[in-house]
Amino acid sequence: MTHGRYADWSDDDEDALDWHHQITKDVIESITRRRKDLEMTAQELADETRILGHEVPRNVIANWESGRRKTITIPELIVAAEALEVAPADLLFSPALGGHISYLPGRKVDRWSAFSRFTGENRHYPGYFDLYLLREHDRIWQELQREHHEAFQLEFKFDRKSWPPGSEEKRTAFVDAIRVRLHPVRARMRELGEEVPDLAPSLQFLDAELPPLKTDFDLEDE
Repeated sequence: MTHGRYADWSDDDEDALDWHHQITKDVIESITRRRKDLEMTAQELADETRILGHEVPRNVIANWESGRRKTITIPELIVAAEALEVAPADLLFSPALGGHISYLPGRKVDRWSAFSRFTGENRHYPGYFDLYLLREHDRIWQELQREHHEAFQLEFKFDRKSWPPGSEEKRTAFVDAIRVRLHPVRARMRELGEEVPDLAPSLQFLDAELPPLKTDFDLEDE
């Protein structure tokens, strides 16, 4: 028998719970755990969601945690996650809850498998490669910014006369590294008909070196 704030969520017959109710129960438990980890009251969480532009009132949060409300909307999930400084997918498939989860009705998988399916990282999904390229692009771009930090900071100093000695050489090395390491990924994205992420404004001249963005008609002809 269950006591406390989940009294209305009967665990005596867990399999009898509707699939969507069980998922919502896990999400709400994740929200509650995270809120308490941050030592945040329900009112403080409500206040944070209001500041973010989509208030989840305190009474809604209380009804979630007591089990009186068994639904959560996508906007509520997003804004609650942002207020709790965590990704929405982490609330959906929190590893802190442990065990397996019914990703689809009657189909239980471990939480990482559920997470990877939800985010598209599962290699068996057709869109996996597209997501992989975006992640790879972000990884390389972050590495280049760290490795060429001084050169990257020059992008915010538009007056070249104020650049310290040696800056031109550092920027040239930065641009060369982009061509060698980032361009192949950006070119592949263009070949697949994807728009490439924006670079800093002063580096956008590099996009002229990439193949043109393919249209839907181009892709149909292949």
